[in-house]
Amino acid sequence: MFFRSSLAPSYAALADRFPALTNSIYVARLINRLITVLVQFMVEKAISIKRWQSGDGSIMSAQAPVQSSPAVHIIKLSVNAGEVGEHIDWLARLMMVGVESSGVVSAEIIPPANSGQTEWSLVQRFYSAELLESWRQSEACRALFEEIQPRVTKQDIAIGESVDTSYGTVGSVSVAIVTKVKPGQEAAYCKCEGQFQSAQARRPGYKGVYVQPPTKSTPEIWTTLNRFDSPAALDQWFSSDERKKLLEQSEQVVHSTEYQKVTTSFPGWFPSKNAGAKGPPNWKTALLILLGLYPIVMLEIRFLNPVFSGLNPALTNFIGNTLSVALTTWITMPLAIKAFSSWLFPTTDTPKWINSASIASLVCIYAIEIALLWKLL
Repeated sequence: MFFRSSLAPSYAALADRFPALTNSIYVARLINRLITVLVQFMVEKAISIKRWQSGDGSIMSAQAPVQSSPAVHIIKLSVNAGEVGEHIDWLARLMMVGVESSGVVSAEIIPPANSGQTEWSLVQRFYSAELLESWRQSEACRALFEEIQPRVTKQDIAIGESVDTSYGTVGSVSVAIVTKVKPGQEAAYCKCEGQFQSAQARRPGYKGVYVQPPTKSTPEIWTTLNRFDSPAALDQWFSSDERKKLLEQSEQVVHSTEYQKVTTSFPGWFPSKNAGAKGPPNWKTALLILLGLYPIVMLEIRFLNPVFSGLNPALTNFIGNTLSVALTTWITMPLAIKAFSSWLFPTTDTPKWINSASIASLVCIYAIEIALLWKLL
């Protein structure tokens, strides 16, 4: 209170002597407060991310029980006769049963090391041996093993199980996919994900997959790491008609998907709605940036420039550009992307009139902005 009251006369006196600076002082204080809030937000975000990261940078779940050490369950399936694809499909379904159990940290399917071998591996990392045993005794897991037992009896396949405390991953060309599932659609997503894993496991160059289910910190986020032996093999799978068909089928259960490949000039602002799909065209990006950046720059020229008129122009412009980028990144662009989401990320169900209606809306908003700011300077 003493600090505020001691400064009050100074501001009042300043306003009396320099009336033109009253608004500038107010805006400068408002901008200073905004910068403080943004910095606090970024610091809190960094701290929250740090809290759910382990010491080596790998993502760990806050759901992890502490009653015992993690356990790794390994299934090795050797195909002696019959269709390999059927057995891969069984492995994929078994993996998704484990992932759905909420006891799995991560899971991966690893194909044979070379064409002369027939052994496939399913590696599932559980939070504890108790959760592993609970999954092994679950009705869904036992049903899958009962389903495959006749083939084992006929010696079409051979299955071996083991438990370890650690197991490495296979190095190769990879792409990380982060998927946000719509609330209440987890079971349907697991079914779709099983179809994805079964399909890509049959593709040439496939080297394995790493699947991490949601954690307490990220309750709706699924992380998948697909591995292929070459960029060409990975691109062939991503551009395949089979994968495109599966993506269309999953649209009903998936809210959004981000992946490692960058296809736009502003990847931080525009996450891809579908894994493997291209982001919005650059011309759409430019229109939305202009929508938010134009009023910011006009307001800076009117209210901020007089405050820093005594500074070197290089420093003044740097401060102005910093504020413009910050406000565009954290305020105007997120709002614009949300408002024009259907236009930026059209699907097969998006009406054709959305494109023309969105462009017309942008033109009207531009005109309103110009009209409102016409006499500002």
